[in-house]
Amino acid sequence: MDEVAVNPFYIVLLFIARCLLPLLILLGISALLRKLGLIREPIQPPPSSNDDLLNQNNHNSEGGLAHGNL
Repeated sequence: MDEVAVNPFYIVLLFIARCLLPLLILLGISALLRKLGLIREPIQPPPSSNDDLLNQNNHNSEGGLAHGNL
């Protein structure tokens, strides 16, 4: 079969159109939404009182649920 030589410039152009252009559009939309104040930074979780409870349950001397004993 006859192979058609493809210009490398055409391949780079297709790569930009297929991959980089949508990425740039999404990043632009995200930046615009942040600038308008519709997207905020995530809220920091409160102090980890839950973590203290989990550590107490896992390190009790009786075994408890962490060791299969109820």
